[in-house]
This record gives sequence, structure tokens and C-alpha cells, in this order.
Amino acid sequence: MRALFTTVLLLAAHHAANACDCFPPELQIKTARDALQLARLAVYGRVVEVAASGKARVLVLESFKGPPAQSTIELTPDPTQCPAARLTPGEEALVLSFQDAATACDKRPPDHYLVPAFRTIAAKGS
Repeated sequence: MRALFTTVLLLAAHHAANACDCFPPELQIKTARDALQLARLAVYGRVVEVAASGKARVLVLESFKGPPAQSTIELTPDPTQCPAARLTPGEEALVLSFQDAATACDKRPPDHYLVPAFRTIAAKGS
């Protein structure tokens, strides 16, 4: 539970400042490891289709946890939790979900500090 709380706090802190301003790379890697351990899904992908309902199909370009690269996942809108979250075709994003069903709320920008941290972890195989 403490790791989840720490991860949530650090993810929230990222919205207020750039990763290079927040905390050192070692802490970024630790946070990424904690996030991967707790996440149900962690992928970097490209939105390939968005239905009128807001439901989107995302092509997995890199998989850190969950479905393999070149598969697709579905993101549903969640207007109660994040009404402003929108997906557009061609958009790339990190999708990090801790719940059973991934939603548009689980989308992070492609330059989120966790992307290179996840890549570092994947490259080391740890």
C-alpha cells in the first residue's frame, strides 16, 4: 500500500513540474519499477481509431506489461473521472492502468518521465 501511495504522489508531482526538476533518475527508476509491479497494463502506443462514443483502439508499439507489441487495446472514455480526456487518431501516449479496464484517464503524454524509465528497465531485463 505504501508503494502505491508513493507512486501516486510521484505521478501527481510530475504534472506540476518537469521530471528533470522533480527528482533524480534513481528515484525515477524506483518509481517506474513500483508502477510496473502494481500496474495491470503499461504500454506505449498509437491511437488508430476513435469511435463516436469516445472508445479508442490503441496499437501497442512497446509493451512494458500486458499485451505484446503490435496488438491492440481498447480505451473507454470515463467522463465521471476525467471528462476532459480525449483521444485523437495518430496520437501516441503511455497507457498506464492499475484497474481491470483501461480508460482515457490512464493516458499519459509521450514525454512522461516513466517512458524512458520503463525503457531502461526493459533494456536491463529487470
